[in-house]
Amino acid sequence: MESRKLGRRGRTLPTTPLRAIVVLAVVAVLAALTGAACGGGGGSDCTSENATKLTGTLTVKNFAFSPNCFSVASGSTISVANGDARPHNFTVRGTDVAVGLPGGETGEATAPAPGTYDFVCTVHPSMTGTIIVT
Repeated sequence: MESRKLGRRGRTLPTTPLRAIVVLAVVAVLAALTGAACGGGGGSDCTSENATKLTGTLTVKNFAFSPNCFSVASGSTISVANGDARPHNFTVRGTDVAVGLPGGETGEATAPAPGTYDFVCTVHPSMTGTIIVT
């Protein structure tokens, strides 16, 4: 079996297919955990009957939107507060609504025309939700 020296201490690691498999497995696990951390899971079953009427602020915290299924009136102001240290954004797909949110900052957007829209943090694409505009 071949090996090569790595680092200052001269440790060796095998350069076999098994090492490649282990590295790929570690990368796959880390990718899965990163996706879970970005959480927020969509409002795919969001309907006008179960949507939260947004009367306060849409919150971004722990890599999730809360609520992730809400309704607002067209033309109303949506306040979005980023409670995380990392930057996020609030982007409503199919519209020109896109609000950058540096860590700890708050932004505002105007609700688009009536309809049902998906929204996302494009920095962390697994952070999603649904907005129902009336």
